[in-house]
Amino acid sequence: MKRPALLAASLLGLAACTAPPRAGAPALVAAQTTISHEQAVGALSDARQLVERHDYAAARARVTSVLGDADRWEWFDVVADGQFLLGELADRLRTPREAADAYARAYDGARKLGDLERGVRALNALTNALLDAGAWDKAREAAGAASRLAARRGDPRAEATAENNLAEVDRIAGRFAEARQGYERALRLAHQAGDRAAEAAILLNLGVTERRAGRLGPARARFAAAQRLARVLDDKRADAYAQWHLDQPEAEIRRSGATPTEGDDR
Repeated sequence: MKRPALLAASLLGLAACTAPPRAGAPALVAAQTTISHEQAVGALSDARQLVERHDYAAARARVTSVLGDADRWEWFDVVADGQFLLGELADRLRTPREAADAYARAYDGARKLGDLERGVRALNALTNALLDAGAWDKAREAAGAASRLAARRGDPRAEATAENNLAEVDRIAGRFAEARQGYERALRLAHQAGDRAAEAAILLNLGVTERRAGRLGPARARFAAAQRLARVLDDKRADAYAQWHLDQPEAEIRRSGATPTEGDDR
């Protein structure tokens, strides 16, 4: 993971711009660490259990208690996993700029560790946080890097997520043809990975894109395909969500004077 060093610097620079100012931290004391690497890993495990109990403040405190030693002693696995956990906490608290800051630092730790799996995971999460923060250009940059790393790793599931995120940037920007192509790539990758839940989600995204582009017939077909997959998976929530989407173009087609099965190019 040597080539993405410039990306890491760019994303960390973004984090400095988008994250809220941090409270001044006490200076690190130049002393031997008080914990071992094993204890630091255990602290992250403790923090995950606290998250499951929705004790987010305690979980955050547990993570931050070991990050100083992890940085000092270059335990990059602890840095990557700890910062990723902080990003997840920020996501739960709906603070996307803080999440982006943490995910960028998680990616930097993964890069220094040379761990492609952790790197792709952090970049995909970073992309979502940047989308939530409205940083479209940086979201595209992160998603593109995630897609390239996932392809290098031979991970179609993660690559599908990255391609879906790239398409999402295009959809938000109103570039519907480009978004459609991106979602189609993501759909093929999800199918290759055998991830049927991801296929259903991407089909919904394709349907929304077609609807926003005014192509109501193709939108209906995408939503119907997503619903069929949801029913195969016995996912009642996804089934209902697909039906809600399906009802929208149905009503619009009827208002237009056509029948629901007419006009693939509507």
